[in-house]
Amino acid sequence: MKHWKRLLALLLSGAMALSLLACSPSANPTGGDPTAYPDGAPSPSAPASADPSGEPSASPAIEADLTQAPLEFSAGVNPEDVMLTINGEDVPADRFFYLLGQACLRTEQYFAYFGMSLADMPDAAGDLLEQGVQLSVYHTLMRQKAAELGCLPTDAQMEEVRQAMDEAGLDTAGPYWGLTEDGTRFIFEMTPYYENVLDAVTHEPDGQELSEYLDSLKVYRVKHILLKTVDDSRQPLPEDQTAEKKAQAEDLLSQLQGLSADELHAKFDELMMAHSEDNPQNNPDGYTAASGEMVAPFEEASLALKEGEISGIVESEFGYHIILRLPLTDEAKAEYRNQFRVDALEDMAAQWIEDADVARADALGELNAIDFFLRLSAYQKALAEKDAGESGGEG
Repeated sequence: MKHWKRLLALLLSGAMALSLLACSPSANPTGGDPTAYPDGAPSPSAPASADPSGEPSASPAIEADLTQAPLEFSAGVNPEDVMLTINGEDVPADRFFYLLGQACLRTEQYFAYFGMSLADMPDAAGDLLEQGVQLSVYHTLMRQKAAELGCLPTDAQMEEVRQAMDEAGLDTAGPYWGLTEDGTRFIFEMTPYYENVLDAVTHEPDGQELSEYLDSLKVYRVKHILLKTVDDSRQPLPEDQTAEKKAQAEDLLSQLQGLSADELHAKFDELMMAHSEDNPQNNPDGYTAASGEMVAPFEEASLALKEGEISGIVESEFGYHIILRLPLTDEAKAEYRNQFRVDALEDMAAQWIEDADVARADALGELNAIDFFLRLSAYQKALAEKDAGESGGEG
């Protein structure tokens, strides 16, 4: 369920629609935090890529035929072919395969962080196909619910969509994803439809509701000093180097003991900036996380602390940590206020999806989601190389 909601969060973000037609691959999705399970994703419009460096990772065994359209090559369909019918409304192939491609891309990015690829997980094809179906049902239902609830996008919202599409242009998305103009407009419009339904069916939590919600998620904020016991490829360091890291951690911990609260915070920041191997300059205010988002030893130690307390030496698969528990910031509380509403909508949406009348095209029964994604990746990689060559030739 958590992975599903994270995927929805990606696909519902305004940034997703506004960056739809940009084709440059993104940076490392983890944001530099080695204790967090990867929860980032590339620009949805980037060529399908698993490598956190952003290099397309299509299988070299697939030779793309650029004389074919992207969906013809990757799935054997035309953009206008109907893949689903939801409460009587048809879902064309360009819309369906864009959302399926995002589900695959999201999963590929996640497992690439662990040195794996979708090509290594053929058994995941069925689950990925279901994610594509569920996303298509979800976003179609948002439009249907907006009409039912009388909260269709305003003229101003639709003008923003038109401006965004004009600024982005269609010449980039179509060749890479097989999106028609109508399909592209649908993707851009997902945000205002979703936001309007969210406003119509949820409410801002009061103080008690927010507190109970944060407690249920086990939300916490910490800073930490990390001394790594693995190299950049996550291979263990030699025993003598690991022993040196342990001794260094013990020395740093000794410098933090017996201090007043103000002294502790100042000294912790000083030692963190000087010694932590977790790029502390990127997160000087620490990390805010909920249960399940950090590796288990780190999370368990963090949750065991009271605000203002430091841990002993905590060992994880990344190395030795010294953790300082901190109060949540107002910014973090604001984000969770919104998440409270999102979760409430997702609970309702789960029932809407269950109640929806969904008919699938026969072609979906024969579709292998991973084969589709690998072929699409190969196509996008070949097209990117072709475009780069032509651009270079013009220069």
